[in-house]
Amino acid sequence: MVAILRALSRVLLKLEIKGVERVPLSGPVLLIGNHVNFVDAVLAYTVPRRYIKAMTAIEIYQQVFFNFLAWSVDAIPVERGTPDLSAIRACVEALQAGLALYIAPEGTRSGHGRLQKGHAGVTLVLLHAGTHIPIYPVAHMGLEHFWLNVKRLRRTPVRVVVGEPFFLSPPRGRVRRAEREQITAEMMGQIAALLPPENRREYADEVGKTPRYLRPAPDRME
Repeated sequence: MVAILRALSRVLLKLEIKGVERVPLSGPVLLIGNHVNFVDAVLAYTVPRRYIKAMTAIEIYQQVFFNFLAWSVDAIPVERGTPDLSAIRACVEALQAGLALYIAPEGTRSGHGRLQKGHAGVTLVLLHAGTHIPIYPVAHMGLEHFWLNVKRLRRTPVRVVVGEPFFLSPPRGRVRRAEREQITAEMMGQIAALLPPENRREYADEVGKTPRYLRPAPDRME
């Protein structure tokens, strides 16, 4: 099914992909990206060069065609708008099993390509899975024009950028809610840094700042 989705994306999109070679071909990896529409969810499976686990809204499993797609890629169902502990547990188990996991912290599609507020569930996953797991920010640009171009029978130019990896460096002891929110904001800032300024919204101030709870990969340290 991934091969079919990859072929369809090449038909519908003019893809420019940068930085995907950064993602290792083995070992636990977390990729986090912005969520514009269903297409970036498809690209989450087709752009990386390895098997990916990802999340999907539980109602997708209740729709005939999309149910088949979600089942075929073994997507993790999540109940949006609630702290879905079963989904968080499934994500943690995927990382502990050495898989690559993709999460869109916004949870809900924006439609317009501008960042929305990220949810702290992604931070909970990392806190339970381990701080040794590399995190790769992913930016999707151009997908906000997808539906208009489909109506006009045109391919949509889309740019996908995978950024430099970083690691979680949480405070010692119990990580409180405010700290989880700050960690999430800093991770969203890593995505924002890959997007055009007009698409960063409330995370524009995170771009260029030194994160308090994130650390760069060793080969990026001076």
